Amino acid sequence: MPENEEVMDFETTTEEGFGYELNDILYQGAEAKVTKCVWLGREAVIKERFSKGYRHPTLDTRLNKARTKQEIRGMWKARQLGVLVPTVYFIDSEKNQLILEYIKGPTAKYWISQLSSNEYDTKMHEFGAVLGQNLAKLHLGGLVHGDLTTSNMILKNGELSRLTFIDFGLSSQGKVTPEEKGVDLYVLERAVVSTHENSKALLEGLMEGYKKVNEKQVSLFIRKN
Repeated sequence: MPENEEVMDFETTTEEGFGYELNDILYQGAEAKVTKCVWLGREAVIKERFSKGYRHPTLDTRLNKARTKQEIRGMWKARQLGVLVPTVYFIDSEKNQLILEYIKGPTAKYWISQLSSNEYDTKMHEFGAVLGQNLAKLHLGGLVHGDLTTSNMILKNGELSRLTFIDFGLSSQGKVTPEEKGVDLYVLERAVVSTHENSKALLEGLMEGYKKVNEKQVSLFIRKN
């Protein structure tokens, strides 16, 4: 990362006194809960990381703060690199809460599940190409997502060209190594193969899209026998 590059200050962006109206829970996992809300008249989501009772309180606080900080910086960096991510509206560093833009549209996982058989291969290839180009932008800019699955991508308003990436809590940036980028791709490949049938067209499109933007590192796709 260049020394003069602007970086969002995690602590000083925290504000006090803004309320929100909670609606439906959209997702609840082992690490966090995502709830739809209205914030200052805008449709939004609030993401809150859970405390873990089995962890030492001090360690738990540090880990949750670190994950929240990673997520904010990951989204900030991705946006600078031209990759679509939700806008961050509000940060509460004490409660490990983020209020984010609500992205209307299906997850890539759901979108793929609704494809008809006669369009499946064509659409999967198109999706893979768009995904590959965006992923190459992240990697060229020194950002690794860390948790690439089709559940962590949303087609904004159902448009493939507006593929939006979410959940950067495991991201890393700076001087990331080719090995780290390779792992990012491997995690994605495993997620795709285990979740979606006939994923060959997607993976072929992924390679083509990635190569179009980052030809020098397309060798990361070559698996070791």
